[in-house]
Amino acid sequence: MDAGVNYPWFDYGWDFGPAPPGWRSGEDPDWVPHISEHLQHFAAIGISVVRWFILGDGLSYGTGPDAPRLDRLAAGAKTGWRFDPPALAREFSEHFEAVLQSFAAQCAGPDPVRLLPVLVDYKFCEPGVWPVVRKDLATGQPAGPADAPDEGWVKGGRAEAITTSRRDFIEQVLQPLLRVSSGYRDAIYAFDVFNEPEWVTSGWHPDGRSDHPVNASDMRGFLEDSMSAIDAAGFKSTIGFNLIDTIRKTRLYTDVNQFHYYTDGSRSLERNPFGPRSPAIIGEFATSTAEDTWPELGERSQRVLDRLTFAESQGYALALAWSFRAADRHTSWTAATENDIECFTSWR
Repeated sequence: MDAGVNYPWFDYGWDFGPAPPGWRSGEDPDWVPHISEHLQHFAAIGISVVRWFILGDGLSYGTGPDAPRLDRLAAGAKTGWRFDPPALAREFSEHFEAVLQSFAAQCAGPDPVRLLPVLVDYKFCEPGVWPVVRKDLATGQPAGPADAPDEGWVKGGRAEAITTSRRDFIEQVLQPLLRVSSGYRDAIYAFDVFNEPEWVTSGWHPDGRSDHPVNASDMRGFLEDSMSAIDAAGFKSTIGFNLIDTIRKTRLYTDVNQFHYYTDGSRSLERNPFGPRSPAIIGEFATSTAEDTWPELGERSQRVLDRLTFAESQGYALALAWSFRAADRHTSWTAATENDIECFTSWR
């Protein structure tokens, strides 16, 4: 089994493309001076795949006049947000290609590290939020009330890219990214269409409700059309399902079947149920053991090394730790974590 890591972002939602005024210290994204060093470090400890969120919640895709709009008259709608998918901004494609170049350079050496790009996160479809305060261009100070939002920058609010406008979105975003990627095939492990679609899909969400931003038929249509585009471009596809049960329920099998394994100590990691021609991977597992214990391992053997070893014994092809840069209750990226990963990979 290979070991991987969720990067999963440097700046969630604006690693690629434009950023709100003042959010970056220079013209380049903040990852630019660090990525080569990080890839070399991953290679040194045996990590072979890096999962990275590309659009995230969509903040840098569709800005200014192209940003999602709140339809205040659509009180009965699921989200009330309207969005017409625009073409990718030039700098978005440039930043994505720069990442691919970094991975390609690493893959040219003896210790390749490949990219697993995640097109969108579920927050892409949640109701929109304005995170930027409108400022006067001359003074840089808030224009009007101190809390007046700049409606040209929106997190979320883009469910229509998955529902009514999914073909436009695939044509305007996914296919251009695939074309850029065609020059760096050896640097890409697979394309991840959607991170944890259950959280915004009616009938797939564990709560069973029918008032989520996307209905099941629309989500299925988007995922299937995206997988077809990825296949036509000659890449492998995957979907970052939160639960293995969702794969069974939807029967959305991909080139690389993926689910995430977070447990309260009661849900076991089952043996890989998929056939040898369609490998299964654990796209996320916690490096923190404070709230996430694996019941099979017992109280004294919850180390990352133990988790990787057990996942391998259950027949999985790859397990990706969460996470290198995120700060949340599932993350504990320490020297001990890295040592465990290196111990595991050095045996192979």
